[in-house]
Amino acid sequence: MNAKARLVQQSALYVLLIVFVALTLAPIAFTLISSFKNNAQILGGIWTLPIPAQTANYAEAFAAIWRYTLNTVLYAAVGGTLVVALSAVAGYTFAKKDFLGKEVLFMLMLAIMMIPGVMTLIPSYVLYANLGLVNTPWVIIISSAAGGQIFGTFLCRSFMAGISNELFDAAKIDGAGEFVVFTRMVLPLSVPVLMTLMIMQSVGIYNDYIWPLLTIKSNSIQMIGVGLTQFTNQFGISNMGVEFAAYIISAIPLVLLFSFGMKYYIQGVTQGALKI
Repeated sequence: MNAKARLVQQSALYVLLIVFVALTLAPIAFTLISSFKNNAQILGGIWTLPIPAQTANYAEAFAAIWRYTLNTVLYAAVGGTLVVALSAVAGYTFAKKDFLGKEVLFMLMLAIMMIPGVMTLIPSYVLYANLGLVNTPWVIIISSAAGGQIFGTFLCRSFMAGISNELFDAAKIDGAGEFVVFTRMVLPLSVPVLMTLMIMQSVGIYNDYIWPLLTIKSNSIQMIGVGLTQFTNQFGISNMGVEFAAYIISAIPLVLLFSFGMKYYIQGVTQGALKI
């Protein structure tokens, strides 16, 4: 292939990538522009500039959703931490310990991943209702920890199985106990996969809609996914500019999470976090 043909091929590839990036960013740009408009400006032209800009939309949106956002951040942080802690212990056990029925039990756990979540929605609700957890923060936290642990165990087991056994043998020869080996060797070496799991679980909890809609009735402990649907005034008319501003504000915690955790997330993926 000569230089001219290679240049044409690279140019076509760049154009294709630019088109894909533009299609990906178009909804975000539309949301950002619309967040500075009122209903009349949005309906008058979806891509026109917001003149004058309705900056008060953000103050109104923040006043409406700050409680939902704070609740959701707390649920995601606590639920994600529990998933990481439980998955790390279970993954290490499956990866480095031998016990009767280990492979059978692990395959049964993987089989649970094949069951669609909607099939267990009503039984789960009945279970948590009988436990008296409905309409409490624990119905979100405990269900997140229980549901995310299966996939987390799979990730941690796959990652920790690749850690050399010689490291553990040398530590035990030096007198290190099981707790020391796990906390001072396994956990530091598994930071990429644990951060990957933390990000995935936190995003999953943060974006959840069906489960909090079903189990939480009180606005004081409701989550952001449900809270974003409540932008109607006393006449039943939705203020779209304020609603778009709320979308932007609610996305800030996830943007910050990825900004600070992306390095570990990429390491977890490239070092085998998703390897079977």
